[in-house]
Amino acid sequence: MGKNDLLKAAIVGMRHGHVGKPGEGNGYLETLRHLDGIEIVAYCEDTDLSLLDQAKRFHPNAGFYDNVNDLIDKQDFDIAWVVLPAVEVPNVGIKLANAGKHFYMEKQFARTSAELFDLAKVIQKNEVKVLPGYPHRFNPVAQDLKNMTLDGVFGRIIDVEVRMVTGQVKPGLREPTSFLYTDKDEGGGILHMLGGHHLEVMRFLMNCEVKSVQAMTGRPIGIIEEPLEDIAIAAFEYENGAFGSMHAGYLQSAKGGYDTSLVIRGTDGEANWTPIGEPELKVKSASPKWTDSPERKFEYTFAPSPPGYTSGGKWMFNWVQNFIRDIQNGRELEVTVIDALRVLQTIDSAYESAQTGKRVEIEYLI
Repeated sequence: MGKNDLLKAAIVGMRHGHVGKPGEGNGYLETLRHLDGIEIVAYCEDTDLSLLDQAKRFHPNAGFYDNVNDLIDKQDFDIAWVVLPAVEVPNVGIKLANAGKHFYMEKQFARTSAELFDLAKVIQKNEVKVLPGYPHRFNPVAQDLKNMTLDGVFGRIIDVEVRMVTGQVKPGLREPTSFLYTDKDEGGGILHMLGGHHLEVMRFLMNCEVKSVQAMTGRPIGIIEEPLEDIAIAAFEYENGAFGSMHAGYLQSAKGGYDTSLVIRGTDGEANWTPIGEPELKVKSASPKWTDSPERKFEYTFAPSPPGYTSGGKWMFNWVQNFIRDIQNGRELEVTVIDALRVLQTIDSAYESAQTGKRVEIEYLI
């Protein structure tokens, strides 16, 4: 495949809000229309067929399918955007990979790491490129933090802590009837649905995996379906000897918004980042390179992105655009299904710890 070849894309799953609605200029549907080197040629939805009818009115010349088998057998396409409940992603992904199709998959990517492991093996066997929906290591702040850790600004990393708190699961806020908050579809609560983003950034900054985890979970709001959790508190030991912690919860009583922070502490310095909201980074360092200015505050203004799912900044749009270019040029992806698998194993191990009350050592599948 050449760098100028146009990729034909299929949308697989239209129920998730991140997809957007045909003709309304939002979600992935809008993002894909702004990308170079790609065009939408087909839609597939097997549950809410009214969404296919909407797409037909907006894009009548596309292909429309109510099952992925027909999509694969009858439609000419190169890449798929898989935006489905976690329970459905592995089965659909295996079919796409066996058909030689590249695809993007919206998190979470499976209910459990064992299910994702089966998909990962097929992806590796067929050598297709699959991008998990974990963009946040590409945030310019995360990139700067990574460069600071490599440059010795913090010395030896001792600790990393994350707070990720957002709206409660209850009517009028996060609708409890959504497949995002049911056990049969999602497989976990706040740690599974949103915690994975931050766990992936933590391992990116630490440059190693979690060695062991001890966790507690609960449902103090009590509306999210059992056994899913409203709150998760986890402590991690990393392979490099550092420690980490996460406090995640569907806890805010007001609609919208997040209360987030990521803190890194090392032998020679520390940093405090607010990942969601107004981007700001505060750094203190005793490094000889910082003698003249040991405390610094960085404020970021992200270049605007085209409308769509990636409207949070041009960096996020570029993350998707680079996926297209990596396929066209045969390049390796920076974030792969293996990264997603290791994050999900950490989450599963946290749940095991919460259920048993014991610290869990992690033995990674790949």
